[in-house]
Formats: sequence, C-alpha cells, structure tokens
Amino acid sequence: MSIAQSHYNLLVSAHNEAWEGLSWSVDKDRLFEYTSDIVRNRFLPPSDDTFHVLQSLPTVFAYERMCRKAARVGRITGISHRNDGYGVAFEFDPGIAPIAPEQLEALQHPLDIERSFELNRTHWAVKNVALASVLQQAGLLLPSATLFAAKAPIVFLSYSHDSVVHKAWVAQLGMDLRAYGIEVLLDQWDTRPGDDLALFMRRGVMQSDYVVMVCTEPYVSKILGNMGGASFEHMLVMGQLMQELGTSKFIPVIRQTAMPRQLIPALATRAYVDLSTDLQYRERVEELARGIHNQRPALPPLGRPPVPPPPVR
Repeated sequence: MSIAQSHYNLLVSAHNEAWEGLSWSVDKDRLFEYTSDIVRNRFLPPSDDTFHVLQSLPTVFAYERMCRKAARVGRITGISHRNDGYGVAFEFDPGIAPIAPEQLEALQHPLDIERSFELNRTHWAVKNVALASVLQQAGLLLPSATLFAAKAPIVFLSYSHDSVVHKAWVAQLGMDLRAYGIEVLLDQWDTRPGDDLALFMRRGVMQSDYVVMVCTEPYVSKILGNMGGASFEHMLVMGQLMQELGTSKFIPVIRQTAMPRQLIPALATRAYVDLSTDLQYRERVEELARGIHNQRPALPPLGRPPVPPPPVR
C-alpha cells in the first residue's frame, strides 16, 4: 500500500470562509500538530521532498468546531513557503460528499482525530489512516469520485553502474515493468546533465511505491564498503526501514553469477526475485510485476472439517 493510500492530510481552520476560496495559509508551528511521532518523524525536517509527498496525499479540509460548517475532501495542488508559514492551494473532489459537522464528529475515531481538542485548533496534521476506506464505509464516497481512482504503481530502480551492458539490462527491466502497467523512475530516463543526483535519489526512494534494488556483486560491495550512489540510496532505504518496520516497499532483485547469492544486510531476510539467468527472465519479471501490483493467487475453496471419529466403546 502506497503512502497516498495509507495516510491523509487533515487541515483545520477557524476562518469561516477558509475553504470557499482557492488558497489557505497556516503558521509554521502548526504543521504536524496532532500527528503521531512515527508519522511526524517521517517528514522531518520539512523540505521540498517532504512537501511533494504531502501534496500527493488525499486531504480533509475541515473547519473548527465553532464554525459548524461541512468539511470537504480533495487534494492539495500547491504549497508555497512564506516567512511565517505555508500557503496551500487546493481543490475538492466533487464525487465525495461534504462531511457535515455531526458526521465528522462521528468519524473522529476512525479518522484518528483527537476527540476533545483537535477540532478546536487551526493546524495541519497527517494521519496514518486509509481515508478511502473510512469514507466508503460512511457512504460519502460516490461513484464519480476521482481522488482514489487506481493509479499505476511507481517503482524506483536502484542499481550500480557496473558496466554498459548492465546499464542496458536495467533499462530493459524498466521497459518490461512499464509493459506491465508500472511507472518506473530510472536515472537513465529521468535525469539530465547538471541535475542534482542526490536529490533525484532521495525523491525516488521517498516518493515511489516500491524500490527495486538490483543486487549485483558490485552493488552489494559498494553498499558494504560505503561507496558511491548505491551506498547513498542504501542509507535512505535504512532510514525508511527504521521508521516503517515490516514494510514491503523494498524488493531485492538478484543479478549475480556467484553462489550463494548475496544480499545487503538490511534485506537479508526478505524474499527476493532471482533474475540471474535469462532462461527464466520473463517468468520472474512477471512474478515481480504481480508482487508490485499486489496480486495474489486465488486460494482453493475452504472445505469442511473431517467427520468426527466414532465414540470409543
């Protein structure tokens, strides 16, 4: 599940017409109020990267309780930095019904809104809640809604520039994943001379739904030796792993000749896809694509338990 499916922004304003215009502003010290430490730490310190991720989240635009006005649901379309705070441009999804004040209060627990005071204070919170599920169960998600429409998963390909041949192989992997409906972030396609490569790697790891780590022998050696871009990407991966224990975002792909296969320590216990041999390449890439699309095999029907044994005589 991507962060846009598992988290949402909650913007609360005391201004009686805050959500009737095109933009809104909030003080810097109100950002991440009523946000759990785990979620807050994911976005600190605030940067262009983190604001880009925040802008990708669905958003509830609410009024403070005293206003007695309906909340709306939509997306943030732009974030500007001001001396004392942040300016937010936004738009609503007309396919999601307004949330009346009494409805919002009834949904405070499933939306992780603190019951006593949170709706009495202007602030910007981020909640670890699947907003689409809550709205659907409340009957607020109409068939015409577009905010939660299925989008192609985004994969960042992390690899080392071992050789011209290996770079071409990684590019082919990217093209094959795109053929399965997967957006691919790849330095060969998405950077130009003069671009900040560290920034590209940070955004790739943070903003993607999955990171496919192509583990060749040189890639693993560079990480273990703390060398090059592979090591920098590994540092970013470790940061997210520490914040999101149990995440399945990072997928190791093996492309090696030696046995036993080598994995970086952070991924040593993870199931990997072995693309070392070209004989099973198509089959294994399809397996990888199914995992990225979260497709699971259909289970056989559940039968009945066996007939109890006759009583002992």
